[in-house]
Amino acid sequence: MSGEMSSRERPEGMGWRVGVSIVTFFGAMIAVILWLFFYAGSFGVYQNIAVIVVIFLAFIAVMGATWASWGMKQGTWWATKNPQ
Repeated sequence: MSGEMSSRERPEGMGWRVGVSIVTFFGAMIAVILWLFFYAGSFGVYQNIAVIVVIFLAFIAVMGATWASWGMKQGTWWATKNPQ
């Protein structure tokens, strides 16, 4: 079956996306930990929640920007492979 990938092949552009995902995830976790241990004491509860929500939204934005083009490419590939 020439259309299927073997177990050793990787889809194009997957490596850097996975790398960015891993680095961004751990970066967000480190940012939350640093915030809570070193900076949160001088702010109120709602301000600390807001900062953590902003860190989470930044993480989601980076993930969306990273994976959106791959998802669109996969959608186009599936549409051409399985016409209805």
